[in-house]
Amino acid sequence: METNAQASLLADWVPLAEKALKGQGLETLNTETPSGFTLGPLYAAAEPSYLGRPFAGPWHVVARMDGADPAAQARTDLENGASELALVFAGAPGAFGGGLTATTVDALDDALSGIVLDLVPLRLEAGASAVGAAALVAALVERRGTAPAALHARIDPLGTFAATGILPAFADPGALVDAVGGVSAIGAPGTVLTADGRIAAEAGASPTTELAFALHSLATILRLADAGGMAPVKTLPLVGMALSASEEQFATIAKFRAARRLHKLIAGACGIDTPLTLHGETARRMLSFSDPQTNLLRLTIAAFSAGVGGADSVTVLPFDAEGSAFARRMARNIQTLLIEESHVGRLSDPGAGAGAVEAYTDSLAEAAWATFQMMESEGDAVATGRLAELVAADRRAAEKALEGKRKAMIGVTIHPPQSPAAVPDEFAAPAPVATATGDVAANFAGLKAAAAQGAPLAALAAKATDMAPTCPPLVPVRIAASFGG
Repeated sequence: METNAQASLLADWVPLAEKALKGQGLETLNTETPSGFTLGPLYAAAEPSYLGRPFAGPWHVVARMDGADPAAQARTDLENGASELALVFAGAPGAFGGGLTATTVDALDDALSGIVLDLVPLRLEAGASAVGAAALVAALVERRGTAPAALHARIDPLGTFAATGILPAFADPGALVDAVGGVSAIGAPGTVLTADGRIAAEAGASPTTELAFALHSLATILRLADAGGMAPVKTLPLVGMALSASEEQFATIAKFRAARRLHKLIAGACGIDTPLTLHGETARRMLSFSDPQTNLLRLTIAAFSAGVGGADSVTVLPFDAEGSAFARRMARNIQTLLIEESHVGRLSDPGAGAGAVEAYTDSLAEAAWATFQMMESEGDAVATGRLAELVAADRRAAEKALEGKRKAMIGVTIHPPQSPAAVPDEFAAPAPVATATGDVAANFAGLKAAAAQGAPLAALAAKATDMAPTCPPLVPVRIAASFGG
């Protein structure tokens, strides 16, 4: 709705703009967003809605442990700007064909050698093996006698289903509540469950679809836990959310702000006032591997946008395909420059009150809420295929924008390299889940005991996974895939 201030501002601005455009219409200044709605060129100041981080200070800088020498990698990251570690296990959706291979308690102990657990927050990325990975960490905590400074176990029933096409056993209400109890008993603050929109985003979802799916995943978790005897008022504080941060600066800022607004609606419906624990990770699908240095621009914009949008923690992916030591250093330095030199993290919501940001947040929140309600009314959006349909439509729209040159990507659609680097094979199939060896109990206590005795993650995961695929998985894609060298 146009306010009096907006009308007055436009009245003064329109004659000047028409003169500068020299006959072109004012509509040429409009911006078509990735979610399909239009933003105007000028907005008056708006009533601020504060939707930033609930704590004072900058976001947490997260470094991924996913390389060949994770112990040295982790120490280097923590000594040079990182404040949190993400254990990205092989086979996880976010491992992109690589990942941590320390899959026994001894190997995990070695991978974290030199790391004082009670000083470092840990974030687990294990996909279908999430409960088994949490059991490994529980066994390690018992061995060392100290819990991590915080633990985000990231057990994600619906996201795992979407990424693999396999309904995990922890989607059973009783199993989910058992896992929550087991992880909570570790004694570390943090979250146990997660609603991960990145899975849809990496497959090509627009910000609207990604956010709607994250909300649908959150609602699914609440229903499962409630069916298992755990009330939403207890479950919701234990559920975090993860979203993708792209080179679309204002779309990312609006998406993260809208996530907090919509989470508050769900929290209010549950009769609880609890802040959202919100994680952001730069999108892999926006990266060009035929001209990798240009990715530094995209990664900087994405990290800035997630931080300004109010993320509690941010992961910046390496700019190259290999995750080289230099690329990991740059991933840290991008955030260090934003936080320590540019002081971007001093305000939890610097976009509050900015007309364009508030308008974008409003439009995206309304669109995502409508899509979320549609998903809820139709049942499980993964099982029905509705999510796949929405993602496919979003992907077609994005490809059309690239082909029509309405979207420019430096080093891809404009200024491509004369001698592009070879584009590596990507998105290898998830690591197969092995058949369990021995008699491993399916509950968390049994998994922890087996892990303590040396059972590998594959054996633990085999007891936590239904191996029968019931729908096609979402397949990650890159925006630049058709332009590679």
